Amino acid sequence: MTTFRDAMHADQMAWKARRLPHVCEPGWWMGRPYDHILPRRASAENLWHGLRDGGVRPLEPWLTAHDVQPHKGRDNLLSSWTLCANLYFPFGERPEARALLAGFLRAQTGLPVASVRAVELEYALPAPHDPGTLLGEQDGKRGANQTSPDVAFELTLEDGRDALVLTEVKFVEHSFYDCSGCKALSADARRSTCWDLAHVLADPADRCAHAATRGRRYWDHLAGPLNEADAAARSRRCPAANGGYQLFRQQALAEALAHTSELAAVVSSVACDARNTGLLASVSGVADVRTGWAPLFAGRAGFVVWSHQAWFRWVAEAVHAPAWAADWLAWVGDRYGYAAEGGGR
Repeated sequence: MTTFRDAMHADQMAWKARRLPHVCEPGWWMGRPYDHILPRRASAENLWHGLRDGGVRPLEPWLTAHDVQPHKGRDNLLSSWTLCANLYFPFGERPEARALLAGFLRAQTGLPVASVRAVELEYALPAPHDPGTLLGEQDGKRGANQTSPDVAFELTLEDGRDALVLTEVKFVEHSFYDCSGCKALSADARRSTCWDLAHVLADPADRCAHAATRGRRYWDHLAGPLNEADAAARSRRCPAANGGYQLFRQQALAEALAHTSELAAVVSSVACDARNTGLLASVSGVADVRTGWAPLFAGRAGFVVWSHQAWFRWVAEAVHAPAWAADWLAWVGDRYGYAAEGGGR
């Protein structure tokens, strides 16, 4: 638990009492009841109205049509998966909404974005550009057991070429988690391998537990960019080992797509709550992921971080916005506290 998580728990419980007084019973997780989880019958209440049946972009039919498995914890009021759906998914449906995203992503990534073609959750491309082929994650599907970015933005650039922004979305999480292969090793084994990046880079196929025992191909795409980075970047432990596992996997996917597809540009990104400062400092050896992650990789794929508050303000200050944007701003601003931070119209 963190101070930020505790504060958001209190805020979400206050929102529930204010907006969902009729939902009295708790939801369940791992056989235990929790007041900050909604019961199954009330799961739709966790979503903005426009994502429900008859709304701007109903979520459930889209998930079914695209064979996407939603996160098992989606009924949690603190769910980053649900926050992702609420904040970004509605803007993939209509031209005026996608135009707002295009301007925002142009400002955040520096890419010459002309338009946004699609906004998809738990993103994956078909073979041969799927995570199974590129990363060796053969036992997964969109949303389960594979590197599926929380949301992805398919772009068209000003010169007519295509680009892609892959995004890891966070809310109250304390880190980007530790590598499962590293955690499975003994303390001595971790010190002699995962905590010595130069040692791993000398023979990643044999010295990385994930590569050697599970056939994961992350190093196929990141060993080169890491080796080409400056010496300081290589004088630390593996960036996936402690706190950076999700970023490492998404960076590998972005780098793989940058090399194997016809995409003109691929960017790996993080969208997080600006108040969650502990998350930004959670990767071992990286003081702040906003400035310290990208220099680790001298590759083709880019990396950027933006805050949910920045996106909220962008919509709030837009001159041209969808007719439903005012309702979205009111609901999201109240739900997540962004209006109170000065992000309202």
